[in-house]
Amino acid sequence: MIIKWLKRIGLVILGVIVLGLGYIVLTGDHYWFFMLKHTVFEGRMGPTIDEYVNYENGVVEAPNDVFEWPIAGSYGEVSLSEEDEAYHESLESSAFLVIHKDSIVYEKYWNGYTDSSKTNSWSMAKSIVSHLIGCAIQDGYIRSIDDSIGTYVDQFKGDGVTIRDLLTMSAGYNFYESYGDPFTYTARTLYGDNLREVHEMYELTDETGTTFNYKSGNTQILGFILKEATGKSLSEYATEKVWKPIGAKHDALWGLDRKGGEERAYCCFNTNARDYAKFGKLYKDSCIIDGDTLVPLWYYNEAISLAPLKLKSGEPNDRYGFQWWIHQDSAVPCFYAHGLNGQYIFILPEHDMIIVRLGQHEPKERKKGQPVDKYAYIRMAMDMVGLE
Repeated sequence: MIIKWLKRIGLVILGVIVLGLGYIVLTGDHYWFFMLKHTVFEGRMGPTIDEYVNYENGVVEAPNDVFEWPIAGSYGEVSLSEEDEAYHESLESSAFLVIHKDSIVYEKYWNGYTDSSKTNSWSMAKSIVSHLIGCAIQDGYIRSIDDSIGTYVDQFKGDGVTIRDLLTMSAGYNFYESYGDPFTYTARTLYGDNLREVHEMYELTDETGTTFNYKSGNTQILGFILKEATGKSLSEYATEKVWKPIGAKHDALWGLDRKGGEERAYCCFNTNARDYAKFGKLYKDSCIIDGDTLVPLWYYNEAISLAPLKLKSGEPNDRYGFQWWIHQDSAVPCFYAHGLNGQYIFILPEHDMIIVRLGQHEPKERKKGQPVDKYAYIRMAMDMVGLE
């Protein structure tokens, strides 16, 4: 009897596999093979911060003239409390870096990661793309953020969407944002091999320019615009306008959809905590390096200010600018780059502070629309430098 049942179960499993393979072949959704190979068949149900090893990557080249972070006098004298250490361990942090007055006050790495380990930024890359749009305006490649996106990419002619709409996440395309659903935009673009082709599947279904609606596809279109406007890949332009100016120590990698293809603009920028912090310093310093202004001042100010939109609830937007998250807390105002599973670069201009946290997980809870772990990391850093 048991043998018969085992045979039946085996036939059912085999049937499911055959049906699944048939579906993939018939629909042409070949990205499923890559997705299953690097998730389920590796014992996971989603992506990790180490996925760059599975992809072709563009190289964002570090300069010969490297900026080395000074070490604060209090380095080695401050530490995490047992409770805070346990918090990091529970979320599998890989790095926590606190910089005050442009000196490293504290840093710690877990689970074999170091100050030179590359990990995926996930959506922190969106803030880098926003910066590159500002650079393209400064360089004359883009005339105005109120230009129609079809001016730069023929694929979107006639849509009536502007660069501003993409920057503020208010374009009405029907991209579906979820890393847990294998049929969504994010799965198709993360595991597929033709970003432009995927975008042909989506269309405008909602009002544009009025409501904040976070969708990674908006940032990917900004990536297409940058490539068409500058004639350079995102990796090449980021080398010129981010990595060399900030004095990054190590080459970064930006995930491509295929060999010789295009960068996944909305994610998949890979570097280490100290170099991520240098991008944070650039924005703490208003994008000015040695007197050289990389983006127009008006663009910088708008990028880190709340866009005049409403939330889906109908309330005023209280959390987003141009691909930067904003927190207008009266005690600790800040803006920050945020990626899947708790990748953060916090910039606290009033306190001359930069905080980087990298890791595998983040809590699902939100407080006033903000991730709750954000409050924890900022509080830890403030304690270390004696601020309240």
